Amino acid sequence: MTYLAVFESDTWRLEREALARALASDWPQAQVKLASSGAGGSEVRDVEWIYRSELGELEGYAHADGQGLYLEGPIEIVADFVVWYRGLVPIEEQIVFCDDSYSFNGVVPPNASKGDIVAIAE
Repeated sequence: MTYLAVFESDTWRLEREALARALASDWPQAQVKLASSGAGGSEVRDVEWIYRSELGELEGYAHADGQGLYLEGPIEIVADFVVWYRGLVPIEEQIVFCDDSYSFNGVVPPNASKGDIVAIAE
């Protein structure tokens, strides 16, 4: 299942370099790759990463517009990344957590916990 953490804003975006730096700093074991400009699929997969833990593997990627993440992996790891992402985005921006078919969705509050994110998906 593909999960999304997205927001819409006319005034703010998370720049790809800032996302890549935050991933390297906060998730040093993640393998991060930046798309080459003009490469096929680079709009949707502007920044890609793979993170492995004892819970499984997560594949993440960010849209070039700087306003969303796509996450594929166990919900426990996905929830950790959504909480982390919420901390990167200004509190004025409303982040919505959903899956790719919108079978569920919910707003991620600024003080969200891993349990809050898992509960949205249940």
